[in-house]
Order: sequence, then structure tokens, then C-alpha cells
Amino acid sequence: MEYTMYEPSILGAAADNIRQQREDRIKRKAEEASAGLGECARIFEKIGEKPLSEMQGIAYCLSAEEKNLLIPYMFSQMKAAQEGQADPQKVEDHVNKYISILTESSEKMPDDVVMDIYRGCQDNFKSPALKPLYKRLEKDDTFCDSLRRQSGQDAKELMHQFAEGSIAAYFNKLATAKTGQNGNYAQALEMVGVVKDTALYNECMVYFIVICNAEEYRKFKEEDLYEMAKDFDDDMKKKLLINMVKNLDTVQLRKYASLVELFEPVTGAKGSEKYISVMEDLAPQYQQRYAVWLNQFLITRMLGKTDVANFWMNYSSKISVQVHPCGSVILDFGKFVVIEIVETNTAFFYEMGYYKESVSPNIIDFETEKDLSGYLSGKTDMNAGMNWRRVHMGDWQYSVRDYISKYQ
Repeated sequence: MEYTMYEPSILGAAADNIRQQREDRIKRKAEEASAGLGECARIFEKIGEKPLSEMQGIAYCLSAEEKNLLIPYMFSQMKAAQEGQADPQKVEDHVNKYISILTESSEKMPDDVVMDIYRGCQDNFKSPALKPLYKRLEKDDTFCDSLRRQSGQDAKELMHQFAEGSIAAYFNKLATAKTGQNGNYAQALEMVGVVKDTALYNECMVYFIVICNAEEYRKFKEEDLYEMAKDFDDDMKKKLLINMVKNLDTVQLRKYASLVELFEPVTGAKGSEKYISVMEDLAPQYQQRYAVWLNQFLITRMLGKTDVANFWMNYSSKISVQVHPCGSVILDFGKFVVIEIVETNTAFFYEMGYYKESVSPNIIDFETEKDLSGYLSGKTDMNAGMNWRRVHMGDWQYSVRDYISKYQ
């Protein structure tokens, strides 16, 4: 008779398989609850429709797993209300009932559940529907002990700041103090307990970019700063503009030229009453920095990230830049003017007096670069004095640099 040897690995694999199936089932239910779907979501919806007076005791009727699933469901409903996909008043009513369930049981919340609630609070920190939750959790010693251990912060104070609507400013203060030690505000936010990529984290980053210094600005990519600032109101945009020109020199500002697009509506056109009013809040040296930054923006916007743009960028602090309605770039050097035709990669140089008398009055109404280029080539005297035409080919940079050195 043959005997089959006992193989522990087979039982181990079976146990692992069962464990994985259970984890997959729990994960699937959590995803369904977050999406407002599945059996648990239907149960929670029915609970929400009951009067608040009937909530007492329900916490003891739900399993630990069901109560855990109630957390993502509750926050998903709040998100739906904020995005206009659910009735805000109905959601607020239901959330108040769910809160009473989550905080009724005297059982200790597992640490991971505490953090799930904490993350949800950070993602929905602007919602007034959560105020009852903050107040209840502030008084829940077991919850606060767990959160204090995991976040390293005074949990009762955190819940108080959430309830008062001042949590973003509170965390900004903590993180700013930490930044002095490690030099990285984003890392400091996480060190003080702000969960990365939550709505609260993003709000704190917004607070920071209007107060940070040159070292911190240099850690931001241009597109990241633009994304954070694009939805600012005019007052915040003005604060950002002022802080950046105070902390970054013109070379450093060049990296963030695209942001000037956000500031133009706030400052108005250069020389306008609105522009002058905004500039009054800046010392003369900072006004000059913004003027250079505006030049850099116009050069980049019209010429792109090209060799031609990089060349003119080197003179951005010595010129005044305008954009002709047809898309050409006009560079005023004081003693002479350069008209850069973008389409043909050609620059026309004119002595200032000749430009004002014979060129400027006649090019105002041109609608295309083709028309403007045709006029400059055929109707202006390219042999008079300082007048010159240069196509950007060969050693054009050397010859243009020589012209500028000679006549500037």
C-alpha cells in the first residue's frame, strides 16, 4: 500500500489563497462602498433615511467590517455633493447620522480605521457637514490617542482646528517652523501629519507659495506652480506676484515666465492706471524686476523655447517688449528698435527716429505677419544709417550681438 506524504506547502498555499480571496472581497466591497454601490451602500442608504432618533444602538448591530465600509461610503457621498452629483442637504443629514454610528460604540477603533477617518477629514476639510464629527472625535480619547501616536500631533487640537475651519492655517504654521530645520516645506507638511495629495495638503501648498523664499521656489517646477496658482482670486495672485519678485532675481524669474499670464489680468496693461496702482505696493527695484519678467513672458509666449527666444532673453533687462497684433515681437532698445517676424525667422532693425517717423505710424493696422514683412522689406529704407535686416541663419547671433554692442 502506498501512502501520500503530507505536504505542508499545499495547505499553506490553500490558506494563502483563502486569505487573498478574503482580502479581495473586502477590497471589492470597499470600492463598491466608495462608489455608492453594492449591498453595503444600499444598507447605508436605508439607515440614512431613518430619523436621527432611531440611530441609537445601530452601531452595535453592524459588524466591524460594515462600520469600516461606512467610512469610505460617507466620504464618497460628501464628494458627490460637492461635485453636484448629490443633494447637499440630504447628504449632510445622512452624514450626521453616520457620524453618530461611528462614534457611538465604546469599542476601540483600529489604527487603520482612525487613519481612514483622518484622511477623509483632510480630503473634505472644507465641508461644514463634518463639523459634528470633528467635535465628537475631539472628545473621543481612544481615537485621539491613536491619532496622536500615528500623526505625532496633539489630536484634540487637530480636531478643534478642523471644527473651527482653521486647520490649513494651523498646519501651515507647523510646517513653516519645520521648514527652517529641513529646508523642504512639502516634506515638512507630511512630517506634521498632512497626508500628501489630499485637499488639505494642496491647500497648504497654496498658502506656502505666497510666502516662501527663493530656495523653496526653486524646488517647484514651472508647471506645478502654474497649476496651483491658476485658480487663485486676484488678491492671492497679487500676493504671489509680489512675493516672487521680492525673493527671485530676474534670472531666477525667467524659469517661471508662464506665470505672468496669470498676473496680467490683475496688473492690467503696462502703464495703465490699474498697473500703476498694483506697482505702488512695490519698491522701484521690484517694479523693474516685474517689467523684466513681463518681457521674458512675452518673448517666450511669442517665440517659444527657441534659440531666437533664448538670444533675446539675454537682453530682457535692457529692453521693452511689445507684441504687434499680427504676432510679431517689437523690441525697444532705446536707440533702435527690432521687429522680429516670427514666421520668417527674420529681424528688422531701425534707428529710433526713423522707426517713429516712418515705420511705427504705418504698421499699426497690419493683420498678418506676411503683410507686415512685405511692407518692411519693400517700403522701408534698409540702407539708411542703422537700419538693417538679418535672417536667423548661419552666424546670425554673432552679427546681431555686434550690432547691439555698436549701437546700444
